Amino acid sequence: MDTTLSETQRLLRDSLRDYLRNEVPFDRIRELERAGGIDQPLWEYLRGGGFLALPFGRSHGGEGGELTDTAILLEELTRRACIIPFLETIAAALALERHGDEALAAELVSAVIGGSATIAPALQAATPGDGAAPRIVDGALSGEVRFVDYGAEVTHHLVEATDDGEPGLYLVDARAGGVSTESLSTIARTPVAHCAYDGAPARRAGGEESLRFLHRAGRALCAVQCLGNAQQALDMTVDYVGMRVQFGRPIGSFQAVQHHCANMATDTLAARFLAYRAVWNLDQGLATDREIAKAKALASRAATEVTMQAHILYGGIGYTEEYDLHFFSRRGKERALAWGSADECLRLAADTLDEVRPWQ
Repeated sequence: MDTTLSETQRLLRDSLRDYLRNEVPFDRIRELERAGGIDQPLWEYLRGGGFLALPFGRSHGGEGGELTDTAILLEELTRRACIIPFLETIAAALALERHGDEALAAELVSAVIGGSATIAPALQAATPGDGAAPRIVDGALSGEVRFVDYGAEVTHHLVEATDDGEPGLYLVDARAGGVSTESLSTIARTPVAHCAYDGAPARRAGGEESLRFLHRAGRALCAVQCLGNAQQALDMTVDYVGMRVQFGRPIGSFQAVQHHCANMATDTLAARFLAYRAVWNLDQGLATDREIAKAKALASRAATEVTMQAHILYGGIGYTEEYDLHFFSRRGKERALAWGSADECLRLAADTLDEVRPWQ
């Protein structure tokens, strides 16, 4: 696979990067973390610029682009620590468009492109905790889901639930009766909620195939978020060690520092290749759970190890919240756990070793 960006993709990346640099300063991110909620002006910009329409089919008003295009945008948003439900909304809407109820998909995808709908996947944990798992009873949804990203901020929830033992996805209006949310605190300081459903009206959105695609898309795109945090920490560190003077010369001239930076770059590059290959294969219908799990596992490790190494090279200034590095160490750790931690993903990969065909 060639990971070189096309000219169009470079223009796409650079246009969003320039906007974020000029219009979304890190002080604005700090204000959003204190106040809660999402960056509504940024979401409106993405809608007006056609960025939300990129991965969807032209029949629904989309641009018919590649999922890789969306991953490029997601990496840039991650590198600016933006607080918007971009991954969540895109992954959920794609699951409906590609494998869900056709009429519902046409309605919801058009609303997403128009900016009037945002979606939070409410999926059951790999290891269920306390609380009743969501289920359909007499056509209504009841149960609980913890740690739903942007659960209190979006317009809809796409809930994994069972109906007579059959798993599927059900669309719930987050503002309807029978839906309650409780905000939770995480290391990332981005909006997360505990969502409870008590007889909430629900529309069946898809079956096991759409549920499987949503898990795969969320995990692959989350690997890109892990990569974005690692890449930003790496770039900031390289700039810092090149200008930080100690003993009469930049610390980046010391061999030990260079070795650390080289290790950080190696981890980041490996995560980049696997993450983007997983996204591309998913878009082409070639991805397997095992491949995506491996990409997420490696990206999760890079997100934590690269950002922590950055703090070591920065020294004291890297541990102050007035400096911007902490955004990426905190978000990197949280994203490393989201959609399957490194251990969970490696366990999934190990469970499918019998599916690997030997060399011919």
